[in-house]
Amino acid sequence: MEINDEFLRHKDAWRNKEIYQKIYDFSIENPEEYWKAQVDTLSWTRKPKIIMEKGEKGKTRWFPDSKVNACYNCVDRHAERNPKKIALIWQGEELDDYQYISFKQLQEEVCRFANTLKKLGLTRNDCVTIYMPMVPEGVYACLACARLGIHYTAVFAGFSPNAVALRMNDCKSDFVITCDGNSRGGKMIPLKENIDKARKICDRDIRALVVRRKKIETSWNEDLDFDYYKESADMPITCEIADTDSNSELFILYTSGSVGKPKGITMGTGGFLLFSSLTGKYFFNQFDDEIFWGSGDIGWMGGHAYALYAALCNGVTSVFFEGIPTYPRKSIFWEIIDKHKITSFNTAPTALRAMMKNADETLANTSRDSLKYLGVFGEILNKDAWYWYFNEVGKGRCPIVNMWGQTELGGVPTAPLSCLDDMKTYGHIGRQFFGCKLVLKDDEDNDITVPEKRGAMFIKYPLPGMLIKVFGDENALEKLYYSQSADDIYCTGDEAYFDFDGNFWITGRIDDVLNVSGHRISPIEIEEVIAGSEIVAEVSVVGYPHEIKGEGIYAFVVLKRDITEEQRQKANEIISNRVRTIISPITKPDVISFVADLPKTRSGKIMRRILRKIAAHDIEDFEDLTTISNPECIREIIKEIG
Repeated sequence: MEINDEFLRHKDAWRNKEIYQKIYDFSIENPEEYWKAQVDTLSWTRKPKIIMEKGEKGKTRWFPDSKVNACYNCVDRHAERNPKKIALIWQGEELDDYQYISFKQLQEEVCRFANTLKKLGLTRNDCVTIYMPMVPEGVYACLACARLGIHYTAVFAGFSPNAVALRMNDCKSDFVITCDGNSRGGKMIPLKENIDKARKICDRDIRALVVRRKKIETSWNEDLDFDYYKESADMPITCEIADTDSNSELFILYTSGSVGKPKGITMGTGGFLLFSSLTGKYFFNQFDDEIFWGSGDIGWMGGHAYALYAALCNGVTSVFFEGIPTYPRKSIFWEIIDKHKITSFNTAPTALRAMMKNADETLANTSRDSLKYLGVFGEILNKDAWYWYFNEVGKGRCPIVNMWGQTELGGVPTAPLSCLDDMKTYGHIGRQFFGCKLVLKDDEDNDITVPEKRGAMFIKYPLPGMLIKVFGDENALEKLYYSQSADDIYCTGDEAYFDFDGNFWITGRIDDVLNVSGHRISPIEIEEVIAGSEIVAEVSVVGYPHEIKGEGIYAFVVLKRDITEEQRQKANEIISNRVRTIISPITKPDVISFVADLPKTRSGKIMRRILRKIAAHDIEDFEDLTTISNPECIREIIKEIG
């Protein structure tokens, strides 16, 4: 097989092991040549001649001499070639409430939205906050900003006023786009009311463009509030595209807040768009007439990178669902898949575990025969959920794309190949994407070259999708990501090992690794064993100060059903013996607390830092709690454990 530009863009690059290996080896030996071969997958206003200017401490500039507009790539070029093709499928909570939006319609609505922003005086000097649910207008708003070269921050519509205000203050945003309200789980969420509270917290004049979707009563300030439908009624459906530099700021996404104050991860335009679209093609088969549903919210990188930008940039149909996995029926996800003939589906492990609790009802009366690919994103998928997803949901015929990624990377750099024989059941994070070289370091900053030895995981070479900065903090890029090794390479913050086949396995965050009597122990490994018990619904393991061991092991366990005090003692014994037998006596939890729920971010990640403080009886200050979805459980846990 001759290696040329056409071969380096091979459609089967992620399906065929031989083709994958040839391209991967070439991309590591010749990274600039590999990325140069991918340039023509985008439409450029000024095509790049320079691929990258590598800077120190993460300050690499991708395609520095080029200009590219993200909106044109996601909308206009497809509207010109295939105007009637469906770009978006919007699905409401009720199955008969949906919209099909063609690329031509998308182009017109984005232009209408962009012209409305210009009418209200928005310029490239502004930063717009987009506080919208999974509705078409949220997509229009993001793409309209991209069209005009205005950077924005997308904020999850489930966030509290405090969380919104924190982000608006950090990025100095004085303009917000929102809805009057949205339906979620049968409840009406008053988004405009939340914005009003956030503006009071910010204590400055912040204008709001409000999409009145639900016609609910809301306060109104004639000087600051603008009705989108009224303002856009006479707007043209054509709009000039801004000539944006490849390294201009496209958007800011704030990290979930599982470790202190959220950070404003800022993405450039050209590098992010190329990386997300390529990984979208290969990981989710975003080719031709496929229909992709990424259930992650566009307030998170998974939804933003793949449901919004990658899918549309690749010209495939993307599905947006304004709802939750268990309402109005526990089978709603699979009903939607059947109704719209979805071929590729990606969701969070948290959602899968919620649906597994009532597995028979969840899958009732649905076929899911259109599915070709299944994906998970956000955290490691546990064993039971993996097998249920593979055998029951996908009927044993759909590869599971068990991805590892970070907000800071602009997408996903590792995943299993999209062929059934490449999956090694659950747990490993698959193959490295082209141009991505993972390396492990020990505590002395030496490379780890032997299998099954754990170490801190780094990315050796720059990737186009990586963050260009942390908004408002000039030193954060170096301090947080590039100061952990003398090699000046990106630190992922994760601990991992690789097996004898070269597959990488994440064992936990570096700061989560327990040091018990001198032994480095992965909390995830203990969690896997405890979660394997038939009585356990969910578990989180953290360390706490121990007088003898230095660090003790504390397990917070959610059981599948309420139990008596006598049964608790028996459950404690069952769990302890299970860990002792399967792993080692030294990994047996010192303390097991049975709780009703665990504190989680809106994206479903367990907030371990809170549990660590509770385990250490340090409950005076939990720092930032704006991103937590269930703050009431903190009080209950403290009360439960005394």
